[in-house]
Amino acid sequence: MLKNKNVLVAAIICVCLSNGNTAFGKNIGVVLSKTTDSNQAALPGNKNAVAYFEQGTNFYKQGDFKGAEAAFRKAIELEPKFVQAYIALANTLDDQGKPQEAIAHYKKAISLDPQDSGAYFNLGLTLARLNQLEAAIAQYKKALSLEPNYADAHYNLGNALYAQGKLTEAVTEYTAAIRLKPSYAPTYTRLGNALYDRGELAEAVTQYKKSISFDPKYADAHYYLGNALYAQGKSAEAIAEYTTAIRLSPKNPAGYNALGNTLYAQGKLEEAIAQYKQALSLEPNYADAHYNLASAFYAQGKLTEAIANYTEAIRLNPKHAQAYTGLGNAMDDQGKPQEAIAHYKKAISLVPNDAFTYYNLGITLGREQQLEEAIVNLKKAKELFQAEENKEMVEQVDQLIQKINIRTN
Repeated sequence: MLKNKNVLVAAIICVCLSNGNTAFGKNIGVVLSKTTDSNQAALPGNKNAVAYFEQGTNFYKQGDFKGAEAAFRKAIELEPKFVQAYIALANTLDDQGKPQEAIAHYKKAISLDPQDSGAYFNLGLTLARLNQLEAAIAQYKKALSLEPNYADAHYNLGNALYAQGKLTEAVTEYTAAIRLKPSYAPTYTRLGNALYDRGELAEAVTQYKKSISFDPKYADAHYYLGNALYAQGKSAEAIAEYTTAIRLSPKNPAGYNALGNTLYAQGKLEEAIAQYKQALSLEPNYADAHYNLASAFYAQGKLTEAIANYTEAIRLNPKHAQAYTGLGNAMDDQGKPQEAIAHYKKAISLVPNDAFTYYNLGITLGREQQLEEAIVNLKKAKELFQAEENKEMVEQVDQLIQKINIRTN
């Protein structure tokens, strides 16, 4: 029983595409400019403290974080209840990679002025970067309870909810942020990502295009638009968007990887390989690019190169189930069925609902005369194909099971 190579290649390419929640540009999920002053408390009457605060603010704007830190600490020393100085010091510490110290100073500012929405907001940003999403959400919500029209708080609350997979709530927050700050391009892109993940491709495309209308040079929006267009089957338009994203951000490997996927799907394997290699030249530890490159080599029948890149993808990401499946396919084609079986089983242990892996495992087991186990895996594949309403594959599995039953009787 030979594997259906066309089926296998289809299975490989359908799982390797970057989707809407794959990061392209840096820091898309975070408003980069913190609140640098208090929007509630007035400056204190201590002129020397204020002078140090203003000096620190200037240092901060110039990127001299050490100088800023020293000035803000002096301001606090002269005026221990200087709320703005605590917030500014916390910002400076956070930018120096000292988040725990920053958190302590944001909390000190809040203790001095519990009505300062900016302190809660900045604290939320720091907690979110530490992946403490529930705590960050609580801070954003507190900021919004004090200042309901705080656009950046709605935006970042949307990001935290999105990271938790709460897409409906994220859409609500992004929509609120757009209402309050309608010209901020990244919010449309983030809204598009949430809609993409809900399967609402047409609506996602609309949001990405709005983002581009406000900032035509926003590489992320072009990249994600490319993903959505590809998912709609509009390969030529997707290629145009990926190409634009690469032109705007030529050192970001994700654009080359996605462009490679689209070219792969068009059967342009050499061109796809060139894009994957470009991605890897920029990011040698890019596991998905190694996996995609391996898939392209496999489609060309270059098993040695495919195995090398599947193996590298697994080294970089030991939970990359598709890479184990691809490696199993290549090993089987090299005449190493037992190694192939081991890799298929590893893939299933990581992702137990991939129909094609059970299908491939069943075929290999059948060829190795492990007929009972082959039937078990083929039946599982059939069950999953039925759930996917993939009638063609259900029929193929039925035919294989029938042939095995004939051989065993």
